[in-house]
Amino acid sequence: MAGPARSFSQKSWGVYVGAETDVTKALSLGVTGRYEHYDSFGSAWVGKFNALWKVTDFLSLRGTVGNGFHAPSPGQNNTQIVTTNFLGGTQVQTGTYPTNSSIAQFYGATSLRPEKSTNFGAGVVLKPTSRTSLTVDGYSIRVKNRIGISQNFTVTAANVAALPALAAVGVGGVVNYFTNGFNTKTEGVDIVGSWRTTLYEDNPLSLTLAYNYNKSTVTKFNPLVINAQQRYNISNIAPKHRIVGSANWQIENFTFNVRENYYGKWSNALEYNLVAPTPSAATATSAPPSQIFGAKWVTDLDVSYTFMDHYTLTVGSNNLFNTYPDRIAPSVVNPRYLITNSLADGQVYPRSGGPFGINGNFWYVRLRVKY
Repeated sequence: MAGPARSFSQKSWGVYVGAETDVTKALSLGVTGRYEHYDSFGSAWVGKFNALWKVTDFLSLRGTVGNGFHAPSPGQNNTQIVTTNFLGGTQVQTGTYPTNSSIAQFYGATSLRPEKSTNFGAGVVLKPTSRTSLTVDGYSIRVKNRIGISQNFTVTAANVAALPALAAVGVGGVVNYFTNGFNTKTEGVDIVGSWRTTLYEDNPLSLTLAYNYNKSTVTKFNPLVINAQQRYNISNIAPKHRIVGSANWQIENFTFNVRENYYGKWSNALEYNLVAPTPSAATATSAPPSQIFGAKWVTDLDVSYTFMDHYTLTVGSNNLFNTYPDRIAPSVVNPRYLITNSLADGQVYPRSGGPFGINGNFWYVRLRVKY
């Protein structure tokens, strides 16, 4: 049941400037900047500085440093809705309220502030031949006042007596709101190698192999608003390891593309715990054991044919071999019913599907016209 509509107006404007220059034939520098002003959140300068140094024809070095600014969206500031969710296999009324509402403030909400970030990157570019390249880039991104949903606060009879507006959710229901609950740090590395060659009567073949390692951690949080499961999810809900290998082969008017995707293991302590979590964020020191969803390989394939110079017909498949994430493990928190072999709300696979979804194989046909 949605709450009443709320009016909201946010005006913003900005000025962007940028410049690039070649200091020498081997050294290039670039700088960009933007001044932003929001009538609700004030002003900020954001910018980026980058440099590329071609040490030799074989070796180049590059680096970047910058900052970011993200004002809360109208939805984050004004969402008001009551829905029915399943928590631990039980139907629960869940109310999400604006931070300026009496209900959200009853549970400690304060006005949202903008997110601010600082990022650093450094990399190496290797070109051993005219047809091969290898890039290695490391990065570090720090976000302050990161915006997200708060923990769920369970409504008690005493809460309803103190604030009658909570009757819309009811005793046993839960309340949450958007909050600047934590600061985060994300660090990682990207490695990309490519090779261009020919195969079968000089038809061009391009091969690419890319690897990414990405790790996020919470560096600061409000323990009264953010619980242990949410902190755990920052580090574990997305796979830390990702690999993509792709090949593109052209034979006259035909083009063949194949891509192999590897997604590392991941976990979600907010939904798929194996034991019940500590109900109070103030007393929880660590997240309860959570199901670990295994790593998977997913294959994509497409074939294109160009005819009459302007038309390209493509037939392809995403997730060619019909790969699914692991099934949800039965537990005290998420009991699985024998008749349906699913949770109470029908879930067999994790609702988000993890990094590649729960729809399995998908075929498509596409016609492109170009003039």
